[in-house]
Amino acid sequence: MSDNQTRQLTGKEKERAEIFAATEARLKEDGYTRKDLTISITKANFVGLLLVLPVMAILCAVFFLINGFGPVTSLFKSVNVTTGIWLIVSGLSMVPLAVVHEGIHGISWGLFAKEHMKDIEYGFIKEMLTPYCYCRSPLNKGQYIFGSMMPMTLLGIVVCVSGIIFANVFLMIIGLLQVLGGSGDILITSMLLRYKTKGKDIVLQDHPTECGLIIFEK
Repeated sequence: MSDNQTRQLTGKEKERAEIFAATEARLKEDGYTRKDLTISITKANFVGLLLVLPVMAILCAVFFLINGFGPVTSLFKSVNVTTGIWLIVSGLSMVPLAVVHEGIHGISWGLFAKEHMKDIEYGFIKEMLTPYCYCRSPLNKGQYIFGSMMPMTLLGIVVCVSGIIFANVFLMIIGLLQVLGGSGDILITSMLLRYKTKGKDIVLQDHPTECGLIIFEK
């Protein structure tokens, strides 16, 4: 069951659905056919977790190969109030960085959207405690994947690489948590990459009320 069948749609979501319906009608008039690539948020988080675990394992392996176990051992040998505070801060970073994560989606997609940032909308699904970013403008495959993967790349991979370079356990924790936070994005991207298009002309559109996207092709 899709998420919008189990929760009350907001006014903005209803408005988006109406705008999307007009876009869909126009594209169908131009000869496009529709294919939904959507998934429930719960399933996206679970299946996406299975996809990001190997990535997290590789990053950890590189950290230990380059820096050894010294940084981690030293951390637990010198546990004090400051260490505890940093560990708590690392964990709590998920909250503000979730907002930054969606902001990066918006900026990345906004580079290619017809009206740029005017086509970007942010919101929060309170039932799922999930912030989101929505792009009103249709994008091509490369543009959509770029915007989808940028948050995990910048906040996750880049921060982990910094942790590896500086042998910093706290940066690694923050980066790994952000890789984990990108599990849904990597799942949607993998779904898109695996999808075999029937036509050469492809347009991608964020789904107005569900997790995922819609492919129009001809």
